[in-house]
Amino acid sequence: MSFASNLAMRLATAAVMVPALLYSLYWADTHWIYFGIVGACAVVGAHELFVMTMPGERLLQAWGVVASTVVLGLVTLAAPTELLLAAIVGVVTIGMLATLLRPTPVETAATRMAWLMAGPLYVGGLFGILCNLVDRPNGGSWVVVSMMFAWFSDTGGYFAGRYLGKRALHPVVSPKKTIEGSIGGLLGSVVGALTACFGYLPELPLVHGLVLAVVAGGLGQAGDLCESLIKRSVGVKDSGDIVPGHGGVLDRADALLFTASVTWLYVTFVHA
Repeated sequence: MSFASNLAMRLATAAVMVPALLYSLYWADTHWIYFGIVGACAVVGAHELFVMTMPGERLLQAWGVVASTVVLGLVTLAAPTELLLAAIVGVVTIGMLATLLRPTPVETAATRMAWLMAGPLYVGGLFGILCNLVDRPNGGSWVVVSMMFAWFSDTGGYFAGRYLGKRALHPVVSPKKTIEGSIGGLLGSVVGALTACFGYLPELPLVHGLVLAVVAGGLGQAGDLCESLIKRSVGVKDSGDIVPGHGGVLDRADALLFTASVTWLYVTFVHA
């Protein structure tokens, strides 16, 4: 796909997604529409992850999606610590036991076992943080700034990498990403922080916002690289094709899951 066609597809997708998200965050009577959007993305993302990592293993894929959904629900509802611990224990033990149902090929059994334990915590847990964050005071705006950290970084990195990129950032994981693109991405996150501090999120102090932008933006880029490493290890280009111009849900949310988690930590332990 040409640069112009790819950009047009990205803009068209954003034109549909952004208004729906803003409506669910600010104008809908409850947050259940938002929960529904994030929940649907989590289910699709879990399916993408387990199809990539365990191709052909439909029973194990189904369990991975179910376990991810359970973790998502508990994190969304801020379940008591004991219940969350019970869920983690259940995911780990059942994930290990489920591998006994599909022990062959033995050479990859440990990989299947690891994904059945880690996958639900990655997808269900981090998408759950996106839902949990919206229930904080002015939660809709905290969700928006998390999205701006991720998506402004993606946009800044895209253009900086295309026009200025020369030095590879991590060629083994993602050959096309450059150091210049990474710096452009961090600047994009900073723009997102400035927009929030002087616009819709005035309770975010400027210094805090700038530090949060760099930390969240940097970890968001690392989250993107983590998903790229997963895809390279299993030999696929995209996690899926459900999002025009972006690939799968995980391709679109890989950085956001990390920026939202950092923002949640800030809101919970620093800003509170």
